[in-house]
Amino acid sequence: MGLELGFFVPPVPPDQFIGMALRAEEVGYDFITCDDHMIYPFGAPFGEDEQDYGIHDAWSAMTYLAGATSKISVSHMVLVTTFRGPGLLAKMGATLDLFSGGRMDLSVGAGWFEREFRAFDFPWENHKGRLEREREAVQIIKSLWTEPRVSFEGKYYRLKDAEITPKPFQKPHPPIWIGGDSKRSMKLAADLGDGWLVHAHEPDGIGRMFQSIKPLLGERAEGFGLGLAAFIIMGSDPEDATRKMNDMIPQPVWERFQMADIRFEIKHRISGNPQQCLDRIKEYEATGLTRLICIFLDPEDAELFAQEVLPKLR
Repeated sequence: MGLELGFFVPPVPPDQFIGMALRAEEVGYDFITCDDHMIYPFGAPFGEDEQDYGIHDAWSAMTYLAGATSKISVSHMVLVTTFRGPGLLAKMGATLDLFSGGRMDLSVGAGWFEREFRAFDFPWENHKGRLEREREAVQIIKSLWTEPRVSFEGKYYRLKDAEITPKPFQKPHPPIWIGGDSKRSMKLAADLGDGWLVHAHEPDGIGRMFQSIKPLLGERAEGFGLGLAAFIIMGSDPEDATRKMNDMIPQPVWERFQMADIRFEIKHRISGNPQQCLDRIKEYEATGLTRLICIFLDPEDAELFAQEVLPKLR
């Protein structure tokens, strides 16, 4: 399994959002992805003023982009199953996969931003409860995609003789990625997923995480996907990249990063000149990484990466 490269499209106005996605397809990324939030936790996009732009509905945005593109796949980082419910999400996923000719994968998570759950009256449980709810949702989605008719009696969801036709384009079903760094997320990914998506850690740490899931996978380990979402900041060297990053991220955004514990992901960023970034990615790839989501803080970095790094990863 070769390394798949994804481009994270940030919450910017529609013309920029679409333009970034089209450029990602043009330069050869394998897939595009975006955040799923009802309320954006981090304020204005990087490098802009402190006024909040907000965030688009992730599903609607990626559905539009699937129609605007022809080769690149669409994903999310990650869809919160509670926002839409498993039955609706399964129906939406089957339709998008069919209409796009099999260019969709389902990447899901339990959610972490309590405020948006409470603001819109979505049920908010502790971490264990949210993962239990997500597990039921994934079970239901897989069943609806692969079985003629589904009945399900769980703690959080109930179905009776539910069916989805037509089925998705991809057989037996579109890939399902489970996001989250916790042991419960890892177990859910091993039990029901086709891949596990985590946030940035040092390569050694990523290697240990990936090794820890393999005994749970058994014979499925060979074809199982291992994914990483990482910030990329480019400069003449890592120190120069750090200075640029500190200059361009407004203080209110830093504060919200701290609230979400994004500091850890920023600390373990991919940074430096093109060769240094390439070397770092190769370190990650050596751990068994099969999917990398590139999150650029500076649009100019995205272009430099496309010209100087991306071709060397093919």
